[in-house]
Amino acid sequence: MTAHTMTFHHASPIDVLIARVAGWTSRAASAVATWLAEGSQREPRTAQELLAWAEQYEATQPSYAADLRAIARRHMN
Repeated sequence: MTAHTMTFHHASPIDVLIARVAGWTSRAASAVATWLAEGSQREPRTAQELLAWAEQYEATQPSYAADLRAIARRHMN
């Protein structure tokens, strides 16, 4: 078989659809992974950032927020 005798078939509509869905899925998964990586908060590095975290946790976890405030105060002194 040579390049002149080979016959190339066009992709069937189902193959095209599967390829498109695979591409969309891959791009969506990549976008979600990027969004999750960007959306996650980094660890606080200063006492002020620790106090800001304490404010965020106050409504749902008051004892944890109190612990964060105590640690921030310790770093301020």
